[in-house]
Formats: sequence, C-alpha cells, structure tokens
Amino acid sequence: MPEKIIIVTGFGPFAGHEERNASWEAVKLLPDVFHFRKDAYQLRKYQVPVIYEEVNRILPQIWNQNPDLVVHVGVNGTINTINLEHFSYTFGYSKPDFAQHYLPSDKITLNGKHANEKECAMLKTNLNVERLVKELNLETNVACCCSTNVGNYLCGYIYVKSLDVNQDRTLFVHVPEVNEPYTSEQTMTTIYNVIGKCLEQLAAEHKLS
Repeated sequence: MPEKIIIVTGFGPFAGHEERNASWEAVKLLPDVFHFRKDAYQLRKYQVPVIYEEVNRILPQIWNQNPDLVVHVGVNGTINTINLEHFSYTFGYSKPDFAQHYLPSDKITLNGKHANEKECAMLKTNLNVERLVKELNLETNVACCCSTNVGNYLCGYIYVKSLDVNQDRTLFVHVPEVNEPYTSEQTMTTIYNVIGKCLEQLAAEHKLS
C-alpha cells in the first residue's frame, strides 16, 4: 500500500521576524504521525525560506510525494486569531523576498487545469473553509476566522503555487505572533485540529487515497 502522507510547511525568518517565525515555531511541534480513523499518516514538516526560488524548489519535492493533504502555515503580525485562507491571487507579487530577489513578473504563470485561463485572477481551495472554522470554534477555545487576505508575498505565492497543483488537498493558515495571544503549543494544537477537520471533509467526499 502507498504511504499516507500529510505535509505541513512553516516559514523561516524574514524582515520583522528575524529571530523567529511563529509559523515554524508551531509547525515544528507537530507529531511525526497523525492518526485518523484506522490509518496512521506520516506527518512531514518543512521549514521554507522566505525566498521565491526556494518555494519553487521545495514545492515539487512536496507534491511528488503524492500527499493526501498539504497545509501551508505563515505568520501575520496584525492578527490575533487563526485565519484559514479561502484563496490566493495570481498577480501582484512585486515585493522582493528575504534575499532581496524579485520575481521576473508579478503575474504567476499557471500550469495546472487553469493554465489556459489568461484572465484567472485567483485560485480557491475546494475545502469548505467556512465549515472548518465553524467546527473549530465550536470545539476549541482558540478563535479561528475565515479570511480572504493571504497577501501578495511569500504566503500568497506558496498558496497559489500549491493550489495550481491541487485545489482539493491544499489549505493555507495564517497564525499570529507567538504569545499574541496564543503560545506555540496552542497554535500547534489548532493546526493539528485543522488537519483532522480537513481529513474528515476529504473522507466524506471520497477524496482520500
């Protein structure tokens, strides 16, 4: 039987977050195995440098493993909730990355099923974000929100690139700074719960291998 795999990424340091990135501080605490129903999933964690070329290098490595779910996590210093992102834009990537490198164009070239749609402005996850947030808020004491503001930096970039590969199995989660208000352990637990809710949806829709 093929391995059952979940992949979660967090980001490394960048401007304003040089000492630590809250996303990786939480992601690295996740267990190496995720138990869902009768199955044990390998939970593989990647720290992604805040560099466009590194995203381009790492994402094929991730998707070549044929994961059942990919959750990208990033920090947003202006929020105090855990935000689940609906979509990511295909344009507007004009900022330099942490290595001071720019993309050749601010418009993303799509290679997936939307490759021929020249006017495609965004890609949206097929996961039901509203339902995820509703269930999480009923079952946990960490506030979760739906968001449509993944941004036009590395968070948006990695999300749109993964959505271009698979919109069924991709989600982006924004987390606040460490201890503002949640500890890394609380944030990790919420990410863990997000994974479980995503697997429930995929199972219900017969999308798990």
